[in-house]
Amino acid sequence: MRLLIYIFITYLLATALFGCSANSNENAPTGDSIELPNMVTSDVNMLISDSGVIKYKAITPVWYVYENDVRNKYWYFPEGIQLDQIDTTFATEFSIKADTAYNYETKQLWHLIKNVKVHNTAGEYFETNDLYWDMRNHKVYSDSFIHIERPDAIIEGYGFTSNDAFTKYEIRQSSGIFPYEDKAPVKAQTDSIDNSNTIVSQDD
Repeated sequence: MRLLIYIFITYLLATALFGCSANSNENAPTGDSIELPNMVTSDVNMLISDSGVIKYKAITPVWYVYENDVRNKYWYFPEGIQLDQIDTTFATEFSIKADTAYNYETKQLWHLIKNVKVHNTAGEYFETNDLYWDMRNHKVYSDSFIHIERPDAIIEGYGFTSNDAFTKYEIRQSSGIFPYEDKAPVKAQTDSIDNSNTIVSQDD
């Protein structure tokens, strides 16, 4: 279902929604008309809903909207973005930051690029340089290097799949660095797949 978007910005709403003004367009990419943005907005703070329920908050310095190609409508965030999943009281459940991001509207797919950092409700920290977030199927995945800091372990590997709450995940080609003494062992199982290790989160 197409996302419903509620936008709150730091300057006049009319300027934000319809003001692809001369000043805004001066910073827009050049090229064929189909590649020109329909809207360029600065200092954005928006709430995003899924199936009519507000679930996410996004903060970004610059937001480009491309809608000329109906087969490939997308948003572009060249100066970074912070995405927070929020509950009904607007408390943050997990947070994602990235230096660059694309949101492919029709596919409901986010592509987060460089210095992608995630904090979840279990106190775990994730870091990678390339991450896809499939909102339609509630799935997150990456083929890049992944670094995870848990309360009881540090885990690294190449290749990562998770639910979109970052609470149940699988790391391929993994290695774990475990603290000494008095710390419970990491809740994971290790299997051999194509001569590489796979760690599967067992969190409920």
